[in-house]
Amino acid sequence: MEIKVMIVDDEKLERVLIKRGFPWEDHGFSVIGEASSGAEALEFIKYRKPELVLTDINMPHMDGLELAEHISALDESIHVIMITGYREFEYARRAVKLGVEDFLLKPIDMNELKEIALKIRGKIIKEKDRRKEVEMLKQSVSADQDILMESFFQRLVEKRTSEEEAEKKLLAYGCEALLEGCCCLNLHLKEERSGEADGSLHKRAMELLGRDPIDGTISFLHYMKNIILFCTVRRVKDSGEIARQIHQRMRENRIDSTIGISRIHEGYEGIAEAFAESEHALSASVLLGDNRIITYEEYMHIMEKNPDKLTFDWEEFLFSLTNGISDRVSVAIEDYVEGVRNSRVTEVEYLRLTVMDLMSKAGSTLNKYGVSLEQLIGEDRLYESIQSIQTVEECRPFLDESIHMILNYHNSRKSKQGNKVVNEALEYIDKNFCDPALTLKSVASAVFSNESYLSRVFKKEAGQSLIEYVLKKRIEESIRLLNTTDFKVYEIAEKVGFRDSHYFGICFKKQVGVTVKEFKQR
Repeated sequence: MEIKVMIVDDEKLERVLIKRGFPWEDHGFSVIGEASSGAEALEFIKYRKPELVLTDINMPHMDGLELAEHISALDESIHVIMITGYREFEYARRAVKLGVEDFLLKPIDMNELKEIALKIRGKIIKEKDRRKEVEMLKQSVSADQDILMESFFQRLVEKRTSEEEAEKKLLAYGCEALLEGCCCLNLHLKEERSGEADGSLHKRAMELLGRDPIDGTISFLHYMKNIILFCTVRRVKDSGEIARQIHQRMRENRIDSTIGISRIHEGYEGIAEAFAESEHALSASVLLGDNRIITYEEYMHIMEKNPDKLTFDWEEFLFSLTNGISDRVSVAIEDYVEGVRNSRVTEVEYLRLTVMDLMSKAGSTLNKYGVSLEQLIGEDRLYESIQSIQTVEECRPFLDESIHMILNYHNSRKSKQGNKVVNEALEYIDKNFCDPALTLKSVASAVFSNESYLSRVFKKEAGQSLIEYVLKKRIEESIRLLNTTDFKVYEIAEKVGFRDSHYFGICFKKQVGVTVKEFKQR
């Protein structure tokens, strides 16, 4: 990716020095023009659109500061380096206000020019990549916006997308207001009661919401069948009233719905937090009843009756459950029940809700199969069983039976799918190995796996580590580009996922046995 450069100075000797004194092309630049005055430069800039302008500050008629002001008005994406013999503070202050990127003092030090130019090149590339991605997203959105948005939001609420990607896509979808503040409404529909178990109920509910859209909200159908609706910053204070409107609309159309409402949150992390709180609020329906609106505050009112706060190693429990480690699951259940017993809380509401909390989190591990806890156990059976619990002693047999149903389901899927997680990882890597941000962590997140588990099974199935496989794919692609294109080495390094061309050279020689230069000379 070459950056287009223009040099502006009323002294020809200075222009020649800048153009020939620094190896522009070797560092990814292309000098596309020169000008001896600000007016001449401005005409050139309008038609040739350079990305970096180096201009002397002291020129007749239109000086460098005036030129920078015109450039800023014309195109804010153009970067300006000011060349000056002036050291006065006022010039520097005015230049900064005009968006001048940096300064070079005469006589120009070429090492200093290199340092500044490369720094700006990095910024320009990032800006271009961001604009390109946003534009591509906008184009793809226009082709099939609903499907793309639904897929993105499903990953966003479960934190299966990076903050950088989230911000870019929210901007592309016109939903960036979510980052300023949001509240999540989570609608659970009673399918069995309606007799519509084929998904048509949710389709009908989405159509009802679509007929009269609520201003300042964003809604989508989660793959676990709940309808998720976010109130953006303008409507977060109205979330209770919006929930009442929706609940009434569903009731008028003979649809039973329970709605969980989160608190208000901000930022990228806040979106997932709001979603998680709305799920907690829904879980309280086991005590408070369904076909109603439940706030996160109501859920917390029940949970806060425990003065010691129940502690539990959720990560260890969920890892054991999803990987079929029966003994550790049994120990975890015993630890959990013992923790409830030691809390010495006697309210039956708290007891039932702690059981529902464990069941909800265990049930969430089924999501990757497209199965819900209610589907596996039966919604009425699940809720009736929990509501029948009166003592701590009654928790253990219920949890043992229900959570081992989940464990057995995982084991049955594993026996059918074999090395499915490795195949999914290989497929994901093959599509994304040129992404410099690709890591074991990002791959594990994409295939809904634990990093440690994925690392072990990948090496066992593929015969090499995941990182070794990624490196091999990148080197193979670099060889293809070396054989079929005229790209420079640093460009190929960037294209195959290396942030540093020197490191690319080291990896290339280690994999191929010769340097890149030697390979090209063959």
